[in-house]
Amino acid sequence: GSGRPPRVPSPLARSPTAMTRARARPSFSRRSTAACQAPRASEISMGTGEFLDEAGRRLTLRGVNLGGSSKMPTVPDGSTHILKGFFETASTVSFVNRPFPLDEADAHLTRMRAWGFNVLRLCITWEAVEHAGPGQYDREFLRYLTEVVRKAEEYGMAVYVDPHQDVWSRFSGGDGAPAWTFEKVGLDVRRFAPTAAALVHQTYPEPAKFPRMTWPTNLHKLACATMFSVFWAGDRVAPQLRIDGEPAQGYLQRHYTAAMAKVAWALRAAPNVLGFGTMNEPLPGFVGLHHLGRLSGPLKNGLMPTPFEGMALASGHPMRVARHSITSLGSLAFGIPTGHELANPEGASAWLPGRECVWKAHGVWGEDKHGRPKLLKPDYFKKIDFGAECFRPFAERYGQALREAAPGRDWMLFVELPPADLKLGTFPKLDVAALGGHVVHAPHWYDQLTLFFGRYTPWIGLDVAHGGFALGKRGVAKLHAKQLSEARTMSRERVGNSPVLIGEVGVPFDLDGRATYGGGDDPLKGSTDRASQALSATVNALEANNLSYTLWCYVVDHTPEWGDRWNREDLSLYSRTAVPELSVTADPAGVHLGGRALRAFARPYCQALAGDVVVPPRFNDKKRVYTLTFRHDPDVKAPTLIFVPAAVQYPEGFAVTVSDGAYTLAQATAQEGGFAMVEYVHSKEHATHVVRIEPVEAPDPGDGADMPARSPLLSSV
Repeated sequence: GSGRPPRVPSPLARSPTAMTRARARPSFSRRSTAACQAPRASEISMGTGEFLDEAGRRLTLRGVNLGGSSKMPTVPDGSTHILKGFFETASTVSFVNRPFPLDEADAHLTRMRAWGFNVLRLCITWEAVEHAGPGQYDREFLRYLTEVVRKAEEYGMAVYVDPHQDVWSRFSGGDGAPAWTFEKVGLDVRRFAPTAAALVHQTYPEPAKFPRMTWPTNLHKLACATMFSVFWAGDRVAPQLRIDGEPAQGYLQRHYTAAMAKVAWALRAAPNVLGFGTMNEPLPGFVGLHHLGRLSGPLKNGLMPTPFEGMALASGHPMRVARHSITSLGSLAFGIPTGHELANPEGASAWLPGRECVWKAHGVWGEDKHGRPKLLKPDYFKKIDFGAECFRPFAERYGQALREAAPGRDWMLFVELPPADLKLGTFPKLDVAALGGHVVHAPHWYDQLTLFFGRYTPWIGLDVAHGGFALGKRGVAKLHAKQLSEARTMSRERVGNSPVLIGEVGVPFDLDGRATYGGGDDPLKGSTDRASQALSATVNALEANNLSYTLWCYVVDHTPEWGDRWNREDLSLYSRTAVPELSVTADPAGVHLGGRALRAFARPYCQALAGDVVVPPRFNDKKRVYTLTFRHDPDVKAPTLIFVPAAVQYPEGFAVTVSDGAYTLAQATAQEGGFAMVEYVHSKEHATHVVRIEPVEAPDPGDGADMPARSPLLSSV
């Protein structure tokens, strides 16, 4: 009676197995997953710095961005390496079947649930809703989106809508806004390439050689920066610019907000929709720049005109422009160019016939007596505080519009500002009440060295936001955990101590010379080991801070050659071509097929906690041991719920050890992905409780926190 019970077959066995109890008390029982569910999305609320359910349990939300290819239309194929139809179909595209066709929804949602995901960051774009023209909404897409959300609800998935954008639009090298927004300001999207107004994959001479992670350099190039400057601060920096008789700032913000309000109205009856993001990684444009004649920020790669040079180039002036490279130490560390080259030698203009550069019209720059461009107001944008003067009032109006579009829905507002690493401004102090009272701080975090260089170096870490670096695996782990801890600090200091959810976090799979694909495009010849190590380290840093998060990303049409189909990024956790990572015995129904680096992210974790953690729950990814230590809340009567990805982490079975009380184990079928849920009822006689989950072949407890000297329950499953 004092030792470990006899080993019994894996819970993945076709026939149910009896549970073995080590002590009369504490005890356990078994029931179906339907009786042991995590809280439904409609039950999720907010407390001070925490997500809560109706019982008062502290919730952890883990999920994924669905999906990466939602940035692009399905008709025609909007993959960024395809130029055909790019300009011609700008107003007639369709985003229906992004993120996936409805007839595939069950398979994908079953898979994601089996990976432990209970929340989806549902990516949509302004273009998807209003591509045909101002005020013309794609009702077919809105109906489709409603069905996707309804399907997610069937699987117990909470959803928050992410109005996604990167560097303004597909036509300026990213995604987000429809093409007609450029036309309204006077820009010609077909002329961005020759004028260096934007770096766009579709117009790049050799799409297969498009440089990795150069798309963000569009943030200060003319096309993106002009649109954002007008969107945020047009009333101050471009007061003469009017669109259809309306000040340009108000016109653009009104249409963006109205498009998202249409989505809010369409989803008003969906109980699993938590709320909306304000805007993915909003950029300030030129707002706040101290000098238009200089490059600012750490991001320098490829051809890099200064803002002033970009203005001149877009107006037909050939200019010698600096070229940078992130592979050059001098360029990366000190901003020293690797060379210069003549841009726009033909003197093309990025402005439509009869339209003049907005910034020239407002006296920011002009021409000398010889017709050469001359910067007149280098600090024209300097005195505007983007966060306090632009973003904050916009977010308040935007949140109010969404609430008015769906009366009775108290949407959560997921707030994010420009990535801190880009050093584009300070985070303002937000008035949570003015934002509707239900705010989530939803910043992003990536291991920048791994993301930008495409190599995983676990022994060195870089802190771009503050300067400095870390050496050694332990030092890097501490640095990453510290960086992520700043999200909670920022919430306490600037966002009213709102709950924190890291909206984007992930790693590229095309690491180390495309090792995943054997150096080419064949996953059968490669290995995801390096990507798995990188992703595991990232998840460890998240867990060290007990954070909720949504991984980037899930792409149903990922390919080895083109990755996520967007600017040669390759971060998808799923690929139809992926080599199976689980045996047929562990995954007889094939639910997990397509998953990549599964053991790195599909881990045991506490979904609902009847108290407060003593230390952040830990999962030892080497020994596959999960330890939860917490103090119970006397006011919470509901049990603690722990998700266990049995098929992924414990194909030979696992053992549950509790310090006291009783637990129930529920096992999903093979067709559901073979996960398990542990429902733990703690003893009221003890203040602190420990739950441990480990492989059945693991040695006696010794990893993690010491177990209290009270009757333990050890149960092999």
